[in-house]
Amino acid sequence: MHSYKFLVLMVTMCTPVLVGSHAFGEDPNPASIHSDRGAWPLYRQWNLAERDHFAAWITRIFERKALGTTAQRLAKLEQVLSDPDMNLLLDPEFAGSPCNPQPDMGSILAMHRVVDCHKLSMSLGAYYACRRGLPFMYSYVRASNGGDTRTADSTYPVGSTSSFEYGSALQFFVDATVGTCTGNLRVPPFGQNSELSDTCPVAIDRKYLVPGCLYYLDGHVLVLAHLEPSGNVRFLDATTSYTRDLYVFNSLNAVTGITPRHSENTGNPYEGCFRGFRMFRYPIAETDASGKVLRVRRRTDAEMGEFGFSTEQYEKMEELVKNGKLTENSHNFKSIHQFIRYRLREPKPLPISRMIQAYAEEARGQMITRDLAVQAAWADVRANGPIEFPDKGADWNIYTAGGRWGQFSTALTDTEFRGDYFFFLEEIDAAIPWMDIECGQLDLEGINIHAVWSVSDLAVAFLAEKNRVFKQTTFDITDSAGGKRTLSLLELEQRLFDLSFDPNHPPELRWGFKPDSADLTLPETFTPLRGGRQAPMLEAYKRQAYYRSLAHREIGETPFDDTPLTGFPVRQVISDYLWPKWRGYPTPPLVPHGGRAAYEARATCGRAAQK
Repeated sequence: MHSYKFLVLMVTMCTPVLVGSHAFGEDPNPASIHSDRGAWPLYRQWNLAERDHFAAWITRIFERKALGTTAQRLAKLEQVLSDPDMNLLLDPEFAGSPCNPQPDMGSILAMHRVVDCHKLSMSLGAYYACRRGLPFMYSYVRASNGGDTRTADSTYPVGSTSSFEYGSALQFFVDATVGTCTGNLRVPPFGQNSELSDTCPVAIDRKYLVPGCLYYLDGHVLVLAHLEPSGNVRFLDATTSYTRDLYVFNSLNAVTGITPRHSENTGNPYEGCFRGFRMFRYPIAETDASGKVLRVRRRTDAEMGEFGFSTEQYEKMEELVKNGKLTENSHNFKSIHQFIRYRLREPKPLPISRMIQAYAEEARGQMITRDLAVQAAWADVRANGPIEFPDKGADWNIYTAGGRWGQFSTALTDTEFRGDYFFFLEEIDAAIPWMDIECGQLDLEGINIHAVWSVSDLAVAFLAEKNRVFKQTTFDITDSAGGKRTLSLLELEQRLFDLSFDPNHPPELRWGFKPDSADLTLPETFTPLRGGRQAPMLEAYKRQAYYRSLAHREIGETPFDDTPLTGFPVRQVISDYLWPKWRGYPTPPLVPHGGRAAYEARATCGRAAQK
């Protein structure tokens, strides 16, 4: 399970995935052009149907990276592009006819070996264009103030080239990745040669901000890969790590740094406005009357209007900075995040109680599976001896190691479970403000709405319902003697950072029982370390505390000795976070006759709540 699975389970909350929007047998964008030269044959133009097909392809990669097998969740670019279950373009019906064949492994490895955040976006775009027979381009940029384009105040294109100008796909892949960097994204709208840029800003609108778009921070770019029903966004990501890993860790928390427009700057009010949501500036193949390609060029800003070209995000940031709020449809937003959620949400109220139930149901299923894994590990260690702690670099750490550790440890799934938990917290935390902004966004069926007067009351009502559901959600675990014990999700929540992932530990430690408890007698075990030393059970448990605090896996080595024992940040559980945050928001001083909550007095909210 990964961070949005509990929402996927709720059919009433989720839209069908894009791959289901048309039958694979029907090409959404049939061939209309042809070429006799270039890095690959051209068959199609970029249009809205092709953009949506690209979005479906990105969506599938994200789904498997988030929800797939262990191998898929850890997959790097070469595996992503080689796995038929992850890469829909390996399905002949999705690839369409005609299409270009799968590039050879040398071409794929050429992109994989240099992958970082920007090179991931270029690799995905270029590979997709190659397979579908589409033109693709990249630009050459210079820093406006000289120096490094990646940190310049802004950049401007000095030229661009297309796949049509190349003799091989391999060389184009190499030049499009090695020859570009995040500096290519620092081109502000309406600046010098901006219409030659690789990307342009896109409207905050569900029609245009689709998977395959990008988000540019300051020096880092993410590939938009999924939109939640709540309006949250999810990304594919990579870093400069030598491991060349791909991730799905980030969501709306990563959306920062959008520069406000400066209307007072009459010369160029959009100076510095390049951070934010962007999309590829899809090229056009110009043809003769027969459809033969003559040349490939960039689309202008006006031509990108069809795909959602817009500078509104910079104008909205200016409004927020100057007024302290954003106003739309009589609603006031005090953060850009809440505004983005408003724009990108599905037009359905968020069912708070069902969100809690869905999360609890999924968590219970994962814990049942975890008990089987813990039992299998304990049986193997007793039968075959202890398992060495993996401390041999990033390719053999506690998450990526193979062998017995990879088979019996729960380091990866435990970390993902904590990630799910905090994503659930973030979704509920983001839902609470709708009470004051637009209460029709909330479906409070199952919540005591008579006690809900303010966001503070809603936070209290949510916590009460969460505690009730978590207490009723139980599962059996097996101890070291083979006996059964029953745990509730509420108890597990209090042990969130105590669950041992070490397969050498007895089940009681694996389930977070306190190792120094007076009424707990545990069989003594040890964890072998590289070099031959054996760490006693309690030492190993203390040394691994840092890893038990993480909600995202480490991408480098995971040493045993060189980790902090204390002082590292540990996130607050739901009750400890939500109540202090929302406590003290004003409650109306007078209660209307009959005790009907203010929530019910608002017609749209009342109807939503009573459905």
